[in-house]
Amino acid sequence: MNKHIKSSRSGSIYLITLITVAVIVSMVLIGVSLRTSSNASSTLIVEMNESSNSVLDATEYAYEVITIDPLWRLTAQAGSIFAPLTMGDVSYTSSVVDKDTDAAPTYNTSTYRVKVETTNTTAQSAAYIDVLSFEMDYEAYVVSLGAVMYWALDETTSTVLASEPVNNKDGTYQDPLAAGLGYNEEAGLIPVLNKSNDHVLVPWTGKIKQADGSISFWMKCDGGDKWTNYAIMGMLYQAGGVPAFNIVVWGYGVSVYLEENGTYNFGNTVSTPLNLITPGQWHHVVTTWGSNGLCIYVDGSRQAKRSSLNDGVDTADGADGGKQPVLIGGGYRMSFGSYPQDGFVGSVSHVAYYNRQLTDTDVAAIAAIKPDRLQYSLVEDSWVRVYE
Repeated sequence: MNKHIKSSRSGSIYLITLITVAVIVSMVLIGVSLRTSSNASSTLIVEMNESSNSVLDATEYAYEVITIDPLWRLTAQAGSIFAPLTMGDVSYTSSVVDKDTDAAPTYNTSTYRVKVETTNTTAQSAAYIDVLSFEMDYEAYVVSLGAVMYWALDETTSTVLASEPVNNKDGTYQDPLAAGLGYNEEAGLIPVLNKSNDHVLVPWTGKIKQADGSISFWMKCDGGDKWTNYAIMGMLYQAGGVPAFNIVVWGYGVSVYLEENGTYNFGNTVSTPLNLITPGQWHHVVTTWGSNGLCIYVDGSRQAKRSSLNDGVDTADGADGGKQPVLIGGGYRMSFGSYPQDGFVGSVSHVAYYNRQLTDTDVAAIAAIKPDRLQYSLVEDSWVRVYE
């Protein structure tokens, strides 16, 4: 690795790169991940104040700030990692740019160049580190569990197409302006729905017909009326008829209707306890059906089950008005005489449709994953220290 020399208005600056594995281990593992990112921010600040390796500790602190910030891809666009700090006679500043463009980070930046500087009455020094961000392959994960369709619903605003990459069963946003209108708690793009006609419409496909199956998704209900029917997902058995399946929030609980013959049956509705859903808060919801009965899970825990309800998702023939589209972010209001279409108020994302009943263990594992949460690694050999 080459030694780099730069000049500045105050003299020569020597960029000393780490040239041996031993030095990389001692500086990187003791320093920036420097200590496994397990230190709390407050502890790191104390160490910065007490340690003679202030620039190294400040680099670790910057890395820690990044890794614990769930909204980092938004925060980074401000161009700094932490506010300027002064402790004793040492001042600390930070900056961050897109490593590939050397410009301010954008939402799509994947590699960040992090810089920290320390200044006291006798010296100024700085350190650089490159941090790679990445997301888990959530699509591959749900496919490994049997997903035959998956809609992330993370398109940018004014997008019409709701991509489905597993089997190319794309949906369409009925209101393109709803797409990408907000962010979730991990800064992932989400649609924001607030009326009955801004759902995603998925044309009929044979993949929907499953005797044993499951649906999983994340959702945030922003509706303020506990007794309003907030429809998350649904499909009619045939045009103008009874829903084949329907998932709603009502009473701040989750209710699922499932019937495979196209006739209304009050006993085919299964509901969780009320008040499981907190308005304005994200929840993970799964419903499974088949030989093990109809089950509903909220945030990884099974909240309702009817073992005797073994219906699957079915449809009438196309000639009889069957093969209706699926609504995501919309559905139906169940009643004895009519089934008007209803919308959702809030957001739905990461919808997966499976060809088998997920187990309790499967659901708990899926619910524990935040699909949009960035993970980080240090770019090998990227640590550079600057002395002035």
